[in-house]
Amino acid sequence: MKKLLIAAIAASIASGAWALQSDREQQIEVHADQFNGDEVKQTAVYSGAVVVDQGSMRLTGDVLELRITPKGYRQATITGAPARFRQQRDPDAKNPVDEWMHAEAKRIVYDEETDKVTLTGGARLSRSENGVEKDMTQGERIVYDMRNARSVVEGGVKSESGQRERVTTIIAPRTKNAQPAQREGAQLQSAPSLSTPARP
Repeated sequence: MKKLLIAAIAASIASGAWALQSDREQQIEVHADQFNGDEVKQTAVYSGAVVVDQGSMRLTGDVLELRITPKGYRQATITGAPARFRQQRDPDAKNPVDEWMHAEAKRIVYDEETDKVTLTGGARLSRSENGVEKDMTQGERIVYDMRNARSVVEGGVKSESGQRERVTTIIAPRTKNAQPAQREGAQLQSAPSLSTPARP
């Protein structure tokens, strides 16, 4: 039961373009102050300084809840102040750099049925090369549709005025001679109310 539920984290977040391919072959380690499992409800809850490691992948937060839905799909939710995720990417043979993806939000949810990862509450995603942040997008909510390689970034609502905050995206130049990048990425959609390729 525990291994099946923990796989919801590794099989989802550790897959796709973010992943160092060798991470999939590494063991999964979960550390927390407390664990509560319920086989009848098909849930497992880790609480207190939760850390999930698999190879270069690390997920941290205050509470991690893993469950099997009535349809048999896996769902993982981690909350924190904020919850954080990081993972190394496979190096490019033509341009080898130490490249990492970083994500954080108050709540990170993976739903196997829809194959979506949703970051809510101060959501932020960034990419770094050799320890230097290169690309970043942030908003109140970021939704990754891994099945269709689509994503939406939404701004938050200011409580006093009721107006929606704007989404921010920064894309670094890809060459030394390139002009500063525009603030909107081709693969990012900002809604008034990033993106990972479909899994193999």
